[in-house]
Amino acid sequence: MKPAARPALAGLLYLSLLFAGAVFAAGDDPPPASYTGSQGCGECHASAQAAWQTSDHGRAMLPAGPGSVLGDFDDVRVNFHGIETHLFRDGARYRVTTAGADGKPATYTVAYTFGHYPVQQYLLDIGGGHLQALNVAWDSRAQGVGGQRWYHLRTEEKFDARSPFFWTRHLQNANSRCIECHSTGFDKNFDAETTAYATAWAEPGVGCEACHGPASRHLQLAAANKLSAADSGFERKPGKQLAWTFRGDAAIASPSATGDDAWVDACGGCHSRRASFANPDPLTAYHQQYRLALLEPGLYFADGQIDDEVFVMGSFLQSKMHGRGVTCGNCHDPHSGKTRIAGNGLCAQCHRADVYERTEHHHHAPDSAGAQCVDCHMPQRLYMQVDARRDHGFSLPDPWLSQSLGVPDACTGCHRDRDDAWAAAALAGWGVKPRADSWAHTNRGLGRQDMRVFRAFSEDPAMLELAPIRQATLVASLAGFPTRGALEVAAGYLGAEDPLLRRAAVSAMQPFPAGLRWQMLSPLIGDPVKAVRFEVANRLADMRPQLDGADAARLDRLLGEYRESLAYQADTPGGQLAIGSLEMRLGYPILAERAYKRALDIEPDFVPALLNLADLYRSLNSDDEAGPLLEHALRVAPDDPNAQQAMGLYLVRKGERDAALEHFAAAVEQPGAGPGNVYTYAVALDSAGRTADAIAAIAAASKRFPNTLELYYLQVSYMDKSGNTIGINKYLSLLDEVAGNNPRIRAWVEKYGGGAK
Repeated sequence: MKPAARPALAGLLYLSLLFAGAVFAAGDDPPPASYTGSQGCGECHASAQAAWQTSDHGRAMLPAGPGSVLGDFDDVRVNFHGIETHLFRDGARYRVTTAGADGKPATYTVAYTFGHYPVQQYLLDIGGGHLQALNVAWDSRAQGVGGQRWYHLRTEEKFDARSPFFWTRHLQNANSRCIECHSTGFDKNFDAETTAYATAWAEPGVGCEACHGPASRHLQLAAANKLSAADSGFERKPGKQLAWTFRGDAAIASPSATGDDAWVDACGGCHSRRASFANPDPLTAYHQQYRLALLEPGLYFADGQIDDEVFVMGSFLQSKMHGRGVTCGNCHDPHSGKTRIAGNGLCAQCHRADVYERTEHHHHAPDSAGAQCVDCHMPQRLYMQVDARRDHGFSLPDPWLSQSLGVPDACTGCHRDRDDAWAAAALAGWGVKPRADSWAHTNRGLGRQDMRVFRAFSEDPAMLELAPIRQATLVASLAGFPTRGALEVAAGYLGAEDPLLRRAAVSAMQPFPAGLRWQMLSPLIGDPVKAVRFEVANRLADMRPQLDGADAARLDRLLGEYRESLAYQADTPGGQLAIGSLEMRLGYPILAERAYKRALDIEPDFVPALLNLADLYRSLNSDDEAGPLLEHALRVAPDDPNAQQAMGLYLVRKGERDAALEHFAAAVEQPGAGPGNVYTYAVALDSAGRTADAIAAIAAASKRFPNTLELYYLQVSYMDKSGNTIGINKYLSLLDEVAGNNPRIRAWVEKYGGGAK
């Protein structure tokens, strides 16, 4: 399959946009002179200023005071998870007494409000510049719908100071997670040596300059009465807003021209799940400063619907709307954030009401919830218990897909007393037939390393018509297929126009030998898009010790740039993990050890750092230091298959093979297990003289991970060795189909006569 000519970008680093924070205190450096603040904008832009002051943008984060605090601080005491929290006023200050990091009560000052509707959180100053988001939040909805109350954001049965989301821990740190998108002119300013922040901003809240860029020249031109359409004084030009017209009797309007990425660049940084390379710059294109998360399990369902908090852009990029040129500004006022038109009139801008706003189309009573376009095509998902957010993929209800893949369906999302079979029967009764849309099944199959799905994907021209983010998600999955066929498909995307696709193709090169990776990826060292270049740096770092001369110099320049981006994330455990992994690939274990330890200083229970540090000690023949780290990982994450497998391998090295098998078995049983966990378990069983059990384990796993090349190869080898060949042709058929030139596979086919038919 040859790739379409589109741009490319994919996901890499640990990212979580759950909270963010910054502090600009008296005595700190002043904001840049080019920033002017938003309050003065009202003189020229009164309507925009009024909308901004009452919007999510204007109230994103404010100093705590009577005009910003919505919660009841009138000497209120609440108790959640056995922890009492006292919220009160102390003169002009808003104060909170609650359990601190040591579990003991202490009193803190509310520095800032964070958001306002439907939830308002409070950022507490705990010293060292650290602002932390309190777990106890204010439900600012009306009392009639259950609001006007304090509630706890976490619903776990057990929750205390050891819990990862406890308010003093890293996942609640605002400096690293939230304020970047809730302020203007943000400067994180983290000191990795002291772990202190001197975070600053030009103004709290999302002001005019957060989107338009510095306004000093704009004001100068305005004062001189020299503003013009050709020169607004802003470097960022307004995004192209396409006109939409109905042509003939078409039911859907057509755009007047081709869209551009200006709205993605302006809005996407804060409305996406991504990793940042540096402090945000409103004048810089999206892919030059962010690494967008692809449609990964845990973030999105297999069909691309939103699962975790992904902040709109990833779902919008999947939509036909975006593909035709619809922009954020077609539906939302950029200053207030509100929709431009209430109800179905918003969709009727481009979809004729006399076609779509009819009972024959929506099959619900007029003016009912089911007759609203958004309730069928933009289903809601609840976050933070009270915040319902709509999916911007604009999908079609599909109970058949829900039946086969377990993804949500809009029908049963409203009709909670019904099931998918009922919904499918209802749609069938309206004449709706199951769609032959293979994207979701392909996405699920490639994620499970299903070779037959890979072959269908590689030969299906319809995949080229998918939105680039969907294509990129599939291409990135090819890293699970260390075959020539996968290499050829991925290589075809290295020259794609879309940076998401190029980045995904680079990522797919991970399983191949270093020399081959260098051959394929070294031409992209100078890729014009930073997100692509950094993926290249990550995939070629292990080649650096083998290079010299001009090649070494080229890679060194890229690695230096990549290091700068990782330094921006040095205040996160994921950032330190990435730094440590880079140092290991470069051959610097001492530097890697330091980074992993810093990750654990930030978050002591960060399992990836525990496992990586343990593996580093293994590589240095220091298993005595690895054991306690693995025990720690299993205490905090017994359901992590990687932790279970790492402990099993450690016990094998210790000679405790029976105990190791228990951990290998536990790894396979976890929901997040993959074919690699099954492979390790089967090899361990065979090594223990239990080849029949190994065969049974692979057979059981083949229902969960069908058509997996490495598992099937292992299965045939064990069946051949043991003489237990009943059903061997099931596995041989796939092997012959996808790797029939392998001499050993050819020998098996000739021996058992079970090749591809």
